[in-house]
Order: sequence, then structure tokens, then C-alpha cells
Amino acid sequence: MKRCAVLTALSFILLTSAFAQQDTVLVEYSEESAEASDFSLKEEYKYFTRATVEEKAMFKVGLSHLGYGGYYGLMMEHVIAFEKKINVPFSVLVQYRNEISGWRNTKVGLDAGIRYYYSLPGRIKKGKSANNFSANYFSLQSNNSWGQGYEFDGKSYVPQGTSFNSTVSLLYGIQRRLGKRGYLDFNLGGSYDPGMVLKGSGSRPIYIDGNFSIGVAF
Repeated sequence: MKRCAVLTALSFILLTSAFAQQDTVLVEYSEESAEASDFSLKEEYKYFTRATVEEKAMFKVGLSHLGYGGYYGLMMEHVIAFEKKINVPFSVLVQYRNEISGWRNTKVGLDAGIRYYYSLPGRIKKGKSANNFSANYFSLQSNNSWGQGYEFDGKSYVPQGTSFNSTVSLLYGIQRRLGKRGYLDFNLGGSYDPGMVLKGSGSRPIYIDGNFSIGVAF
């Protein structure tokens, strides 16, 4: 009897140990590290902005200066631009603008400038980008506009014939590709208008200027 009791006790202990080991093997845990998750997001961002796609020329058609101009009513500009790389960090830009105010064509513009994508060479060496236009930049730009001039006579704005305005701007900008056929371009900086000095209007010739445009790119 004692031998049976001992054998029964040993069998119970062995079975309990076996089941415990089996339960331990079946329980599995899986965790995704934060670094792996960040890597996935960065890759998706690169794909969306075409950061690793090389582009040396870009033709853009978009809208800018959306807003409301009081007397002029609803305002917006149609933009047609062409940007061409000179080398990795530098590009030249020419741009045509057609401003519509209150559903009337009130002004056209022709701009030209040079852009310096300051961080692009370093990003290319690290494999984070290719030679393209999806990067931050500094820009020196000349803006020239022709349109209907108005003067306020105390009661209303009176047409004064065709006017010409030219400014020089030093800007900091951010440009990104949006998928295969989209773009976004935002810049902000200082502009100098020599016409205000010549007219003696008392207005400051140096002022803060900015622009936001979005559209399609080829």
C-alpha cells in the first residue's frame, strides 16, 4: 500500500509538472518596438512625398493667395510655374500669375527667382532623399505685376488705369510633393517695394510677405 501511495504521488507530481510546462510553451507574447513603428511611418512619408525619386525639372499648375479682399471681393491666383535644377542644391524658377478678384481678372504677374535647397546634399549622402524638389529652401525672387490700379477718394475706390508693381523678396520656404501628381509650396519672408519710396506714399517699403500654393505637378 505504501508503495502504491508513493507511486501515485510521484505520478501526480510528474503530470502536474508536464501540464505546467505545456502551458508555459503555449503562452506567447509579441511586441513591436517603437523604432520599427517609426521606421514604417517614415517610409510611408517618403513614399507619399516622393523623397527618394529623382526629379530635375518640374512643371506646376496650381492656386494661391486664396482669400477675401474687402472691396475686391473673393481673391485667388492661378499659378503656372516651371522649376529647373542647376545642380543638387540650386534651382531656378519662373512663374506666371493671373489674379482674379470678385470674379474679374484684375492682375497678371511674372516672377523669377533662384532657390537654395540647403539640406538636400546632406540628406542625399545619408540616403534620406534624392535630387528633387521635396525639401526646404531659401529663395531670392523678383515679383512683377501688371493690373488695374485704384485709389481711394474718401468714399470709394476709383480706377486709375493700368499699374505696374515690382518687388524683391527673400523667402524661407517648404515644398513637398503630394503623391505622383501633386505639390504644396509655402514660403514666408521679407519683401522690398521700391515703388513706395518713389511715390512718397509714406508706406513702409519693406514688409512681411508670404504665399501658399497647391496644385498638380508634372
